[in-house]
Amino acid sequence: MLNTIFLQAEAEAGAVEGGTNPGMMNLIFIIGIIVVFYFFMIRPQKQQQKKIEEERKNMKEGDNVITNGGMYGKIDSVNTATDAKGNTVVTSFVIKLKPDYQTRIEVSKDCVFKDLNDLNASQGK
Repeated sequence: MLNTIFLQAEAEAGAVEGGTNPGMMNLIFIIGIIVVFYFFMIRPQKQQQKKIEEERKNMKEGDNVITNGGMYGKIDSVNTATDAKGNTVVTSFVIKLKPDYQTRIEVSKDCVFKDLNDLNASQGK
């Protein structure tokens, strides 16, 4: 029995010296998981966010939109506020709400979710 313990200890020591380091394998595994998370979760999310920001930048008066709160309407005007240096600080939309377009609300540009003009054109309405 004692010989078995010594042989097992020698085999484990030989495995570490032979180049199969379990710490290095764990490190490679962790790096692999990080790479997979980046390419399947983080990168697509950044691309989607960039697309949404581009859509918001291209919105203009007369576009049909929906807010994050679920209100449908049409952009009546675009308001921008600048600081003393001339940098744009806040951009907001004044939206006329459906169904009769009599009610107007002002919302931040970041609250507008989607331009419905493209959606209606693609559905043939």
